Amino acid sequence: MTSMPAPGGWPDPYAEAMAVWPELWRSHPTLVFPSRPDHPPATGWLPAEAASGLEGAPRWQAILNDLHLAVTAPDGRLWYSGPLLSTRPWRRTARARGELLLITGPFTHPTDFLPAAHGGHLLCAMADLSLLNCF
Repeated sequence: MTSMPAPGGWPDPYAEAMAVWPELWRSHPTLVFPSRPDHPPATGWLPAEAASGLEGAPRWQAILNDLHLAVTAPDGRLWYSGPLLSTRPWRRTARARGELLLITGPFTHPTDFLPAAHGGHLLCAMADLSLLNCF
């Protein structure tokens, strides 16, 4: 027997999943983080037009343990901790590269991403990646 939904409806088990989504951008594993008040951009982000300078920028750290992702800023502060739903090809590419391109900006939904990109409002960072318990 199925239980009755809560007064606000059924809880969405993937509601947190849109806090970040994986992409393969020019064959580079990328994580896209929509803006959220509890995750303001910290130091270590560069404007997308300065992305060529990412190689010399301070490195972030990302650990993907099965479905859980933790990202720490260069100063060691935890910047994101939560679920990441990714495909096997994305994980294979991420494992082979050992690093991730991180992107954030003033968008809250995938449909808002392109206008933010075209407006020059994206921020980028690079993270060294560790994968644990991932196939």
